[in-house]
Amino acid sequence: MKKIAFIVAAALVFGLVPACHHHAEGEHAHESAHDHDHGHAHDHHHDHGHEHGPNVVAFSNEQGLKVGLALEKVVLKPFGQVIKTSAKVMPSKGDERHAVAAASGVVVFANANLVEGTAVKAGQVLFEIESNGMADNNMDVRLQEASAAYAVAKATYERKKTLAEDKIVSQADLDAAKAAYETARASYNNLKNNFSARGAVVRAPISGYVQSIEVGNGSFVEAGHSVLTISQCRDLQLRAEVQPRYYSSLKHITGVNVSIPGDSQVYSLEDLGGKMIGYGKATDDDCPLLPVTFSVRNSGNLVSGSFVTVYISTQGDHDVISVPNTGLVEEMGNFFVFKKVCDGEYEKCLVTLGATDGVRTEIRSGIEEGDIVVAKGASMVRLAQNSGALDPHAGHVH
Repeated sequence: MKKIAFIVAAALVFGLVPACHHHAEGEHAHESAHDHDHGHAHDHHHDHGHEHGPNVVAFSNEQGLKVGLALEKVVLKPFGQVIKTSAKVMPSKGDERHAVAAASGVVVFANANLVEGTAVKAGQVLFEIESNGMADNNMDVRLQEASAAYAVAKATYERKKTLAEDKIVSQADLDAAKAAYETARASYNNLKNNFSARGAVVRAPISGYVQSIEVGNGSFVEAGHSVLTISQCRDLQLRAEVQPRYYSSLKHITGVNVSIPGDSQVYSLEDLGGKMIGYGKATDDDCPLLPVTFSVRNSGNLVSGSFVTVYISTQGDHDVISVPNTGLVEEMGNFFVFKKVCDGEYEKCLVTLGATDGVRTEIRSGIEEGDIVVAKGASMVRLAQNSGALDPHAGHVH
């Protein structure tokens, strides 16, 4: 079985590997006293009795604490297949609403500054659909007719209500007049609230942000057509597409990581308050790929319509070596990790990379199980190596 070593987080413990000094107790005490008597530091190279190669970097524990250096110990753990693909950020279906034209007519913007991204409130007037001068569905005529019908129904009901008190009309006639009055009132109020003398009024169905505008100022629309889409931008969906050969693996997804352009941090699906919604069971002629959809909460750095990179990890059946991506450094196309060789000293090791889930990367050669490597802050260790200005008290100058 293929062996992989995961690097398991150990706290910032720099004493996991013994220091390079190997003095007998009496000898160390004697030399220290001797140094004190003669007022100079002892020869480091002579004391530890060995010499490291040019790839060893001195980086003291104090320096490590200042830059947040973290170490991990390599152990064997499963590392499944990783499917790397792009995903489109889309609004959640339950998070958006369409504003529709209640009548046919010419669109007139209520606000000339209404554009994509504009914040709107529920009930806010967005457009008017003018129908004046049209033979059919002239809203001015309809509003006048509704107003007249309402006035007649109201007067009839009030008259019969007075007559009913004197027992001149029956209760049945009074009930019928009341029903006609309420119907006429509802019709008139609906027209008055949603239509003006010029035509229909289109209001925002929910509070949110304008996602798209489907009409232009002065264009003609039919009744029932969508004129604008509003999104609350609270919930989003990530729609990825993968090759059909991964179909059987999609049943065993163990984790999903998301990389957002312009953001150095890689987020897990749990970090984004998300979950998997489902994946396609078939392809078609228009798209030979399988859709995989996730829902996430909008943390403010996701833009609907943009694309992100997703790493879909599936259950593995073998062990491999891996390190956190923050423990990798690149030089001229080659990748390295820093392995602790003794207290305050790290060896730069050339490694061969395998798959990555966006957070950790498989290491196929270069380090072994049991090694202790830099998991965070590797770039600072590399800078120390490149500068050559090492603290002589941090380790040993070679």
